[in-house]
Amino acid sequence: MAKDKAYIKLIHTQRWLLLRREILTEHPLCERCQEEGYITPATEVHHRKPVEYGVNYAEKHRLMYDPSNLCALCHNCHVTIHTEMGRSGKEAT
Repeated sequence: MAKDKAYIKLIHTQRWLLLRREILTEHPLCERCQEEGYITPATEVHHRKPVEYGVNYAEKHRLMYDPSNLCALCHNCHVTIHTEMGRSGKEAT
C-alpha cells in the first residue's frame, strides 16, 4: 500500500474511479496475460510509472490520470509486476 499522501488523495477521487472503469471497459482482458497467450479477465489498473515518482503534486496528478501510463491487469500480474519492481512487501511500504 502506498504511503504517499498525494497518491492516497488522488486514488480516492471520482475522476480516478471513472478513469479506472473506462480502462477496464476498454481492456477487459489482462494485457500481460494476453502477451503470454493467456486469456484472463482484467480486474486492476496499474500505473506503468508509479505516481509516487512524481516530484511534485502536478507531476503526480499527471501520472495518475494519464491513460498512456495505465494498463489493465489481473490481480496476479499486478502483484508480479510490483514484486519485479521491488514495490511489494514490508520493505517497499
